Amino acid sequence: MTTQQAETDDSDGAHEERPAAIETIRSRRSGHNFDAEAELDDETLEELIRDAALAPSSYNLQPWEFVSVQDDNALDEIVELAYGQEHIAEAGTAILVVGHSEPETADEVFQQWADAGRMDEAAAEETKATAVGMYDDDRMGRDYGIRNPSLAAQNLLLSAHARGLTATPMIGFDHDGLAEFLDLPEDKIPVMLVAVGPSGGEEPERLPRRDVDEILHRESY
Repeated sequence: MTTQQAETDDSDGAHEERPAAIETIRSRRSGHNFDAEAELDDETLEELIRDAALAPSSYNLQPWEFVSVQDDNALDEIVELAYGQEHIAEAGTAILVVGHSEPETADEVFQQWADAGRMDEAAAEETKATAVGMYDDDRMGRDYGIRNPSLAAQNLLLSAHARGLTATPMIGFDHDGLAEFLDLPEDKIPVMLVAVGPSGGEEPERLPRRDVDEILHRESY
């Protein structure tokens, strides 16, 4: 396992060697300090999306899409739609994480289940019917369309940090306005906006996080 030396967040200030993935999780920040003179290259953008798309999803339906914006004029418009969050333009790249409200990938995905020998054709059809049926409930369908892409968004944030980039997620934006501006189909959900780009330097110290003893409930709440 790849490891790297890192300072822990333990109260005793001790050092320990821990897996690089854990260090990425523990050191990631939602940054706002971007290098406005640098650009995110297309290859890195595609790698970020490739990493995001490895997130888990219900039935492996992968109900997500990503809309990237790098045009300066369009970014200025997005800043307005995001209530004046100027760091979006400074980042140079905005990515809207989009969710499906309908099970549009079901036919392809369950055929892949069958082709891989994970289940026979009959079982694949039966399971697909169950998965598709869950979307008949509008609330459940919308929940799927938000929860699954949110996992992908976290992958994107971690990938950006591991690559030395700065990224910050936002839900504070005009959802209908941004959906219209980016020509989202009516059945697509604007889940999260992510500003990502080369780092502009150090960020403020992380604010305190709630202690494990406060948030971990054992056996019942």
